[in-house]
Amino acid sequence: MTEGTPWAVAYSETGRAGLATATAEERAAVLGFEKRVAASPYTCGELYPDRVGGLYTALLNVAGRMAWTSVLYRVDEARREVLIVAIVSGP
Repeated sequence: MTEGTPWAVAYSETGRAGLATATAEERAAVLGFEKRVAASPYTCGELYPDRVGGLYTALLNVAGRMAWTSVLYRVDEARREVLIVAIVSGP
């Protein structure tokens, strides 16, 4: 793959469930995030300390405001894929 080629973005089962239960505003924010993370996965979030490694977290701007909506995603260098693991929303 050449530099600048977008990464593939996939959803885990919990990621798909989070997207399915998100509000319309949250869903729009996640889909916008999907485009950004496909272009540059290492700059869209912060490395989250987990046992396996490679898990990132990103706080999303929902409807023009920072919200308690975060995306957890894992970067797979070998497959050049970003896996959206979970979408977490708060009150």
